[in-house]
Amino acid sequence: MGPLLLFIAATLWGSAFVAQKLGGNHLGPFALTFLRNLIAAVFLYGCFRLRLRFFGRAGIPEGAKRSFSRRAFFGGLMCGAALFLASLAQQIGIAYTTPGVSAFLTTNYMLLIPVFGIFVGRVARPVVWIWVVCAIIGSYFICISADSEGVSLGRGEAWTLLCAALFAVQVLCVDRFAPGTDVVAFSCVQQLAGALFGLPFIFMASERAYYTSEHLTAAIWPLLYVGILSSGIAYTCQNLGQVRTPPALAAIIMSLESAIGAICGYLILGDVLTPRQFVGCTIMFATVLLSQVYQYLPKLSRIGR
Repeated sequence: MGPLLLFIAATLWGSAFVAQKLGGNHLGPFALTFLRNLIAAVFLYGCFRLRLRFFGRAGIPEGAKRSFSRRAFFGGLMCGAALFLASLAQQIGIAYTTPGVSAFLTTNYMLLIPVFGIFVGRVARPVVWIWVVCAIIGSYFICISADSEGVSLGRGEAWTLLCAALFAVQVLCVDRFAPGTDVVAFSCVQQLAGALFGLPFIFMASERAYYTSEHLTAAIWPLLYVGILSSGIAYTCQNLGQVRTPPALAAIIMSLESAIGAICGYLILGDVLTPRQFVGCTIMFATVLLSQVYQYLPKLSRIGR
């Protein structure tokens, strides 16, 4: 069940890039990010109440008096801020590029995590810098276009690279604050905080221009998809699947998110990668895959002995 659950998570994440693209045609980036996080928070709170009803205190850390502890609230607030900024940057970026390009560039966060970890006392191994250089090369082929006016970086690609950096910060925040908390409660607070940070911005004129019955009706299904399936169910599948799957295999399966995003973009929206972008995506996919496998090789060898 472990690999199957992880594959479901990767599929939901990858296909969510298409839903974000479609939703972005009918809502502004602030409104879509706000509603996505709000729907996810409501869904996760419903899951929390159901678990409480049928399984009691299952999931509450040992020694904790309640699920929504002070640590869960404070940590969820910090992580929610990073989540809001990362999701917003991704939503802005996908408006100017394709789901496939957005998916591959977003996976840069996996390689940036150990780099940013240096600032919190986690020294990256020398091999990490090899992966970073490879990621830069792959991103160059995906992002940089050469025309008669010279070399330029697209607006969508620039926002998506910023999104990858912010997602790396968000992952480090989760790693710092989530241990010792009820995971479902922590995730619920994180999503709700992400929604609240976006609330003041949904009243801007550029956002209110989309608030018509036609746009809101058309955006319902993409919103439900990214809110419930991508932000709610997929993360649950990841948590359940990782504890049932060897780390290297888990990394390989979750790395499929980028490829699935490109495939869904092609099948649903008809997006086609240029030969230059295809080379860059291949380099990015191989880099992420090899870096994650290499990270767990020592652990697997110890298990084998």
